[in-house]
Parts: sequence; C-alpha cells; structure tokens
Amino acid sequence: MLNTLKGRLANWKASPQKWQITYIWSRLTTLSTALLRKRRESKEREKLLSPAIETEYVAILFDAEFRSSVTQVRDYTCLDIARLANLWNLARLVGPGIFLEVGSYKGGTALHICNAIEHRGASLYCFDPFEKGGFEKLNHQDTCFKPGDFTDTRYEAVVRLLSSKPNARVIQGFFPAAAESLNLRDIAFCHLDVDVYEATKDSLEYMAPRLAARSLIVVDDVDHRETPGVNKAVADFLASHPSFIFIPMFPTQAVLLPKFLW
Repeated sequence: MLNTLKGRLANWKASPQKWQITYIWSRLTTLSTALLRKRRESKEREKLLSPAIETEYVAILFDAEFRSSVTQVRDYTCLDIARLANLWNLARLVGPGIFLEVGSYKGGTALHICNAIEHRGASLYCFDPFEKGGFEKLNHQDTCFKPGDFTDTRYEAVVRLLSSKPNARVIQGFFPAAAESLNLRDIAFCHLDVDVYEATKDSLEYMAPRLAARSLIVVDDVDHRETPGVNKAVADFLASHPSFIFIPMFPTQAVLLPKFLW
C-alpha cells in the first residue's frame, strides 16, 4: 500500500499538469478506486486465513537456535518467519559444498544461513551491489522497480554484521559478473533473492553447471504479485534445463532441485 502511494505521488509530481483541477480530480479518483480495491482484497485474504495457520505444534518455532537467529536478523531482512524457517531447514538439508546468497541487501538472511550451518564450517559468499546500485538490468516485466531501489544499505555495514562468521565473505557487485574471479565450484546451496527477470535468469544459468551433489537453489519472490519477472525467469530456465525439478513453497519461495545430482 505504501509503495503504491509513493509511486502515485511521484507520478503526480513529475506531471506538467499537476496543478490542473481536472488532472488532480482524475488522479484522486484513480487513487480512491485503487484504495477500495486494496481494502476489498485485504478482506478476501483475511477470509483465506480463517482458520488461522497452525503454529502451536510447529517444532521449528520452539527451536532455541532458530529463535535466536530470528532475533538477530529481524532488523536486517525483509523475509517473514515462514521464509526464514524454510531457509533454515533447507540449508541444513544439502550435501557438502559452498553456500551462496545472491541479493543480500542488509545481510540478515546471509547471517541467518550462517547461523543454520554453523556446525558445518562451510564457506558462504554473499553478493550484492549494496549502495552502488539496485538493479543492473530491468525487463519490461519488472515494472515495480527503479534502478536505484534497495540501495539503503552499505557494504561495510554488512561486513560488520557478518564479522563473527569467519567463513563468510561479502562481495560487492552484480552477480554473476562479481563472481568471475572466484571460480566458484561445488555450490551446495544458494538463496537467490534478486526480484527481477534478468538477474534471476543470469544467476540460474551461472549456477547450473557448478552445483554439487545434493544441492539446491531457493528462489525468493516466486508467485509474488509484484515480481512477475522472477516467475518468467524460472520458467525460461526450466524450459532449457528439463533435468531440474521445481517445488513451490508457501508463501513466496520455490526450490530448484537438480534431480541428476540427488
């Protein structure tokens, strides 16, 4: 809702007609219609959540390590508790190899993954342009984003956040170009959270031939209403890589599993 209001306000400010009464009236009418639609959709979602999602017997919500990690990262991630739980369990499921996060933003999920695999001593590389740029390329489907989005973060701040994790390395730059000098191989796990078509597709193409046995990729923002580019990128990748299995997860994630490696 807030993003919708910000976007409409920006459009109004940019219009040469912004002080014309007829233009103002048309914009207010459009905004009112949009707000009514949002309110109606909100009520429909409330109905879908009745009965409420069962949490009383969900074991991970009582896991002390998981709860401690959530407390550490809650101010540094956009992910909700369900997606954090999925990451925690899946990071512990894979075989030996290196761990990646592509799209680290403020570093919260990278820290969460490090906490989940603390006992393994595996290396984790997290990639993001941080304050130097939001998106490298935007497709015609990526209409909800601007090139400078997600720049309210700092490389140095994420390095400090992960400073207690000796096996974590923070790399500033757009993936996969930022990984060219690293010669990454035997990727056991990747959390891919880049929101848009080109970055998702390029990242998947880079990782496909570099995956380890019993590896998987967790893709964020699958079936998210504001990120259709992610779904299109995954669909195009699967069309050219039929050996991968696609497993959607609630609420807006999916696992890509190379079945020939399991």
